[in-house]
Amino acid sequence: MTILEKASKFYEQIGESLFAEIGRHASLGGYVFIAPNSILLGKAVSSKSDKHPGEQWNVKNPDAWFVTFAYGKGSVRDFIEKIPHPLPLVGWMRELKSKPVKFYDFKKINRRKIK
Repeated sequence: MTILEKASKFYEQIGESLFAEIGRHASLGGYVFIAPNSILLGKAVSSKSDKHPGEQWNVKNPDAWFVTFAYGKGSVRDFIEKIPHPLPLVGWMRELKSKPVKFYDFKKINRRKIK
């Protein structure tokens, strides 16, 4: 099973479409990274906004990277290595565990390069 097939199954579990999400990121200012063993969707957001990061697009003066979706070995580490420019924070949430978005100091995460 390919990484896209695995990721698509996850999106089916939450009642959404992976390919629609990829389309939103590709057309609305997000980033899409796909490798044979990982996939990551991310975008620049404002951690201080009242809007959920998932609803923020083309943010002026962003202060954080939001990892919309990551699947596979090393996907977040790969994203951190490929982002176009650093921002003070990076955040994500655990969708299946209904956890809120948490933001972390980008420099600390970058030093650790999540494995």
